[in-house]
Amino acid sequence: MANIFIKPRVLYFVVVVLLCGGHAHGKGRAATVYGVTEYGAAPSNRDNRDAFLAAWRAACHSTAGNPTLHFPKGTFAVGAVAFEGPCRNGGGAPVVVIDGVLRPCAGGRGCRLSDDAWITFSGLNNLLVTGDGTLDGHGAGSDDRIKSKSKTTTLVLDGVTNSTLRGLAFVNSRGFHVNIRRCSRVVAEGLGIHALERSRNTDGVHVGLSSHIRVLDSVIGTGDDCVSVGPGSVDVIVNGVICGPGHGLSVGSLGKEEGEQDVQGLIIKNCTVKGTTNGVRIKTWPGSPPSRASNITFQDITMDDVANPIIIDQRYCPHDHCADANKPSQVQISDVTFERIEGTSSSRVAVQLLCSEERPCTGVRLDGINLSCGDQPCRSVFSNVRETPGSGSGSGSVVAPAPSPASAPAARPPVEEFAVAR
Repeated sequence: MANIFIKPRVLYFVVVVLLCGGHAHGKGRAATVYGVTEYGAAPSNRDNRDAFLAAWRAACHSTAGNPTLHFPKGTFAVGAVAFEGPCRNGGGAPVVVIDGVLRPCAGGRGCRLSDDAWITFSGLNNLLVTGDGTLDGHGAGSDDRIKSKSKTTTLVLDGVTNSTLRGLAFVNSRGFHVNIRRCSRVVAEGLGIHALERSRNTDGVHVGLSSHIRVLDSVIGTGDDCVSVGPGSVDVIVNGVICGPGHGLSVGSLGKEEGEQDVQGLIIKNCTVKGTTNGVRIKTWPGSPPSRASNITFQDITMDDVANPIIIDQRYCPHDHCADANKPSQVQISDVTFERIEGTSSSRVAVQLLCSEERPCTGVRLDGINLSCGDQPCRSVFSNVRETPGSGSGSGSVVAPAPSPASAPAARPPVEEFAVAR
């Protein structure tokens, strides 16, 4: 079996700041529960939006300690609904516990749906959304009683701070499953996200215009990126995600719109990627406006039968219909580390760093890469990569021997932890 192996030549240490979602807020006090059925919601195909909002308003403006909005077991239909803040309870939001199944209503009289977002939490601080329930977007893979070409996001967190999304299942979204936008200090952990491999634009978790975001210990398999980090993302950590099927773990796409904000300070680590069309990837559009993506680390990743395990693609054009396909990307990519990435590639080209001819990638490091390509030798292809001394990057293709049994992994960086409110 032929391997590609790049020995560690540069010691690159990063201080990792890890957010942990605890339950410090309100500890020891009994919760006041506002059940949606008490406000008229019932398991049925009719739209329960008004009942859900009545229960939300009661919980949000409650003066009682630890208000909790509860969705009990059962299958509840609801149209587009927005749970908005701020709330009265000391500036904090109610705890939201979903134990049932939520589905979009089936159309008809009184059913209000949206092409943008299905369930939204916005303008809130200290929010916890948790439970054993499922948000079923009723897209591809459902029983097809609902036919829709919309790309509605199942759950949007918009302008939310110091908050946690924990433990829920998401299935068959029509668009993104979870979208974290304009948020700060949010943890998404212990999620199960599943959609058919053929379902387009069904990213598991998307992050954009947000800072200090953590995506932790989740199992994600969709028809698109398991996790995607978009423009305006700062200090994002993805840790302990099992990804597949789908398009892998991605930064981008970047550079599609004018005025996009930079991406900086991203760590994707301790993840397993299985049977995907890409592994870890940075993607930017050709002919893009100027922006930057910097200080990005992919670390301790296991690949299992993955095509394109390591890729920078600055001519990203997903359906070959790009007006500026022949123009170079103006997104500057710098200070990127691929470290301790191992496993199996389903493509012979295991490493592709295809950077912009006008803005070459700088400060790219490849350390401890150990990928096998079955019975064929693996190849690496680099273009427009400005070499960092000792990093092993350059231009052309590189094939390196398998690692020596005595090879030792590089030292792991220290971890600093601090907690959000709950």
